[in-house]
Amino acid sequence: MAQILGIPRREAEELLRKGDLGFILREELPADAKAADFSRTVSRLKQLTRIHPAAPFYAGLLADRNLSTLLFCAALESSSLPARREAVQKLTPLILEAGENEARNILGLLDAGNLKGKTDLAVLRSACLYRLGSYGEAAKLLSPDQAGGWEKALALFAVWKTSAGTDENSRREIPAFLFDLPPGEIRRWAYAEALGSEGLLDSGEQAALSNRLSNRTTLMNLPHVLSDGGIIFFRYPELLADLGRAYQSTPAGREEGVKLFSAWDKLLDNEPGASPPELEAFINTLDSEAVRSHRYLLLYYSGRIERARDRYAKSSEYFSRALDYAPDAGQSDACLWYILMNTLSGEPGAAAPLVLRTMPRWNDASYFEDVLDRLSSYLTAKRQWNTLLEIFHSLEGRHAGRSLAQYAWILGRAVQEGYLKTNRPGEGSAKDFLRIAFEAGNGSFYYRAMAASRLGETFVPAGDNPKTGNVTPEKTRAGEMEFILGFFEYGAASFALPFIQIMERELSVPELRKIAEALAATDRWQESLNLISRYTRREDYEINREDLYLLYPRPFHELIEKYAGEMELGAEILYGLIRTESHFMPDIVSRSGAVGLAQLMAPTAEDMAGRIARRGGPDYRGPEGIDLKNPEINVHIGSYYLRYLTEQMGSPMLALLAYNGGLGRTRRWLAADKQQNGGGLPQDLFLETIEYTETREYGRRVLAAAAVYGYLYYGMSMEEVASDLYPTDLYPTD
Repeated sequence: MAQILGIPRREAEELLRKGDLGFILREELPADAKAADFSRTVSRLKQLTRIHPAAPFYAGLLADRNLSTLLFCAALESSSLPARREAVQKLTPLILEAGENEARNILGLLDAGNLKGKTDLAVLRSACLYRLGSYGEAAKLLSPDQAGGWEKALALFAVWKTSAGTDENSRREIPAFLFDLPPGEIRRWAYAEALGSEGLLDSGEQAALSNRLSNRTTLMNLPHVLSDGGIIFFRYPELLADLGRAYQSTPAGREEGVKLFSAWDKLLDNEPGASPPELEAFINTLDSEAVRSHRYLLLYYSGRIERARDRYAKSSEYFSRALDYAPDAGQSDACLWYILMNTLSGEPGAAAPLVLRTMPRWNDASYFEDVLDRLSSYLTAKRQWNTLLEIFHSLEGRHAGRSLAQYAWILGRAVQEGYLKTNRPGEGSAKDFLRIAFEAGNGSFYYRAMAASRLGETFVPAGDNPKTGNVTPEKTRAGEMEFILGFFEYGAASFALPFIQIMERELSVPELRKIAEALAATDRWQESLNLISRYTRREDYEINREDLYLLYPRPFHELIEKYAGEMELGAEILYGLIRTESHFMPDIVSRSGAVGLAQLMAPTAEDMAGRIARRGGPDYRGPEGIDLKNPEINVHIGSYYLRYLTEQMGSPMLALLAYNGGLGRTRRWLAADKQQNGGGLPQDLFLETIEYTETREYGRRVLAAAAVYGYLYYGMSMEEVASDLYPTDLYPTD
């Protein structure tokens, strides 16, 4: 039988799939080889490509530091273009952090054999030369005119080092490049390199860079940076945004921040101030485009700071002014979004007229879904049905998706309940509105399911459009797909997500579906569900049954069905809850401390575990608490808690709202709703009035999931699921 690295091929394949190949390699290969040994070792490791073209790369992700370098070098001769590309990205920072011997070994490898002269490896040669101090040679390989990435970073610093710190172009260009870099390995290396380069940065640039390197949004260096009036923030606008965020997140500094930004705004408007003359002189050198950009940032962040101070009217004034300087459609929508959210927070009664007035200026209606959701909640709670109708009319024809479905559903139910009569020409019946909600494409699964239940229909998924989205040529995608799927086949699934995200926009729906299946097969449920959710939101996508099974899987089905049965809960409801709470990740812990599949807080779990034990069940309590990461314990306690809340609230839907929003709070919401003119609303409309966005959306998501689980696995129509969750009694028995 053929051997790979001295062991039978099948055994090598199995070790690689289990992620254990690194152990064998560490036993057999030298960690600090000399040049000849290094080259021979890399050549030997290339045997792994017989298993899969990218096998050395996957093994490198799983190996320790010394061995990973050798394996990534072996991947440079892979027939897989993505493997070669990503090996370069992994090796470059390793080289820059390596010892001189290792850099010299890699350089020798690059300048010999099949790798010699390959232009796509120029950045690696440059990194080796840079690490060895041959800055002039490194500079010759790359151009500072590169768009970005390692090529530009190395080129800029190589030129600076070659000039011994005398190149003024580099002195100006490097800080601008640094402050425009996104977080990541390149930024970490470049920032450290700049801070260690004498004479490159002035004191203000050093302070700003140090703050960014530590990932702190802080004002600790502000007095020093502002000693010249703050020229650095006008030289590098990215720092102005940093400063705005720092003031916003520092309560004690917010008033000072608004005053400073207002003073700078006046300077840009040529109004005299008390600023140092050097700052005024610098501002006078800015062209009109730069002035507009700076004014936008100053006004935009002043608005955000004032919003953080709960000064909503003042905040909206700033955003209204910033709107005139917005550089693009996205920033324009951002200003309008803040103005509308401020109004909903400070004076909600004025929000509907403002929405109607500003809607023609919206560039992307989906950007305002949360605004429209909060507004519909307010209007439904206040029984302002005609205003809801007016907004619905304005949304028609605007590709409003979810929002159009939401308003259509609410209005359809309002007509059914006799709260609203419309003069809509030729239409206006409850059925007309519900039909719009049902047919609103990818607008909202919840509203489609609810409309189906009221129309007496079942949402049956149609076919699939395999060419949805902008995709790269098929041959290129084939190489990327083989590379991505190899992560799952050869023990590197935990490393796959960043590489999936690199190519996601370029892959077709069937290809993404295949990746989602691979994620699910390795129990990476959250990543799988998130990927499916993204591609099913693509324009013109039409969901099919295959995607539904992926989007609503049944892991832990024996446990969930067992305890759903014991607690007399619908399995579809318990599945909907667990999917919504944890995406089936048993070890997940939320920021608030909720743990496991059903996301239980420790005090609640202790209380319910005690009740289970007192009724003769197992006692999960121990000296170290309850093991809520144990799926069986978590599902048992979670299902018991849901049953307890159902008994307390008198309805599964109200129990779900209490599960998320709290029992006492849900009862207060119900009491307030009952006191409105005409009495309380039916539960499906009451859900729309919940003032907590998280709880309101939670109820929708669980019900939508339960409807699909019932439809896919339990022979139920969506109407049956809805009737189970929304019984005829409106409120629990006092």
